[in-house]
Amino acid sequence: MGDSPSFRRPATWRAQLRLVAGRDCILPVMDDAERILDEATNWLLALNERPNDRSVQARFRQWFMADSRHGEVWDSLNHSYDLIGQTQPQMLPRSAERRVPGADRPWRRKRKQSRRDAASTRHAVRSIRKGPIFTAAACIAVALWFSPDIILAAQADHRTGIGQLSIVRLEDGSTAKLGPRSAIRVSYVSGERKVDLLAGEALFDVMPDKSRPFRVHADDATVTVLGTGFDVRRSPSGTEIGVQHGRVRVDPVARAASGVVLSAGDVVVVGEDGATVRDHVAPQLVASWALREVNARDRAISYVIDDIRPWYRGKIILTSKALGNRRINGIYDPGDPSKAIRSMVLPLGGSVTQITPWLIVVHE
Repeated sequence: MGDSPSFRRPATWRAQLRLVAGRDCILPVMDDAERILDEATNWLLALNERPNDRSVQARFRQWFMADSRHGEVWDSLNHSYDLIGQTQPQMLPRSAERRVPGADRPWRRKRKQSRRDAASTRHAVRSIRKGPIFTAAACIAVALWFSPDIILAAQADHRTGIGQLSIVRLEDGSTAKLGPRSAIRVSYVSGERKVDLLAGEALFDVMPDKSRPFRVHADDATVTVLGTGFDVRRSPSGTEIGVQHGRVRVDPVARAASGVVLSAGDVVVVGEDGATVRDHVAPQLVASWALREVNARDRAISYVIDDIRPWYRGKIILTSKALGNRRINGIYDPGDPSKAIRSMVLPLGGSVTQITPWLIVVHE
């Protein structure tokens, strides 16, 4: 009883709750933090979509009271939404008198008093307050969204931000065009030109030099060329390589796997275990992101949404695995993520809910 609602179950929100230093920046550090945050997100969606459903309200109260950690995570989730001006449902019974960290703070005392004044079967919404809540929410946003970027900046020689493209001219005359949220580290030494793709995607146009092979290292594969134009992308399914012109050799990192040779229009995805999946497309469709387009040719919606994520300053949650597996064809503008996703899923019976400027939920 009190389980989170199955009709709005998002994919796991891949963010770790952590303790943020500072008087008003307290987040719970606990076991099963991601699972509890996932459940809290389910309830947030359910209470917004069914605000007058007493059954949902009762089940939420059971979930909230079942574990003290639920309340802590629920508070943290609501603080994040306060930062961007979205009032969120607060479903607490009058009997919720247990103490949680920071319970003596003024903002907590005000909220507790409002709960005493409200009927236990109705929910209260909390407007933005400029004091400790705003500070806590700002710290949460920094911790969850910006810390990885700071680490990446320290490792990379060249990088791009959300929705940005950049052309990097390397010392031998080769070029690397970086996609959004991408980063590379360059190391040119005697006998080798080496580039590490640290994040995202890059399109390389390589000057021939037989004495110094050009190699790009990504998670699951190493790409070696003598002179060609090719794209390398790190994705959840593996490392994807596509060739615009010329030839490349792709060597999976897994030792048992054998290398493959690709020509213009060839595309291969190398998995963590070294397994390869090959395809062939028109060469001009390779790296369509460089033209600020997302091209889908018989691709699953979930993969196309992954292509759009680097262009969006927020979270995109796909709640339906069945919808994500539906295959589509089309060309989409990643500069307007909400519109692009709607044009994918609406013809298939899907829906898109933009709860805040920083959160898009895709569901059936």
